[in-house]
Amino acid sequence: MEIFRKIVAVLGLILLLSGMAYYFLFRSDGEKYLDQGKEYFKESKYKEALFYFEKAEEFDMGEALKYSGTIYLESGDPQKAIVKFDKYLQIGKPSDNDRKMLLNDLGVAYFKLNEIEKAKVYWKQAADLGNITSANNLKELETKLVK
Repeated sequence: MEIFRKIVAVLGLILLLSGMAYYFLFRSDGEKYLDQGKEYFKESKYKEALFYFEKAEEFDMGEALKYSGTIYLESGDPQKAIVKFDKYLQIGKPSDNDRKMLLNDLGVAYFKLNEIEKAKVYWKQAADLGNITSANNLKELETKLVK
């Protein structure tokens, strides 16, 4: 029984080392940059995250565009956010949920730039896809325009 446990332990160690080797040796640089950016993003270290997302973009990691756009939008640079979100929608393959979020965020970015008609267009697209926040944004905007 003791030998069996040792064999299992050795096999477990081999599997662990194989997984680590794959992660460090066989993942592309773009994937490594993207993952590092996500880690910083989760920790709210946006300056560091942005550095890694932009490096990932150089390796055609489209998903990094979504994160970069979010950082720009939240940090008060909606124009740069629009560029990132538009590019991700064009070259990336966003999931349906990501598409709804991106369209909403594009609406927010245009709203921040006081381009209300463009904001409405994106919020309407997102609302049509089921984004409740966008639908609420449209209702609130209509309420303010009526007053």
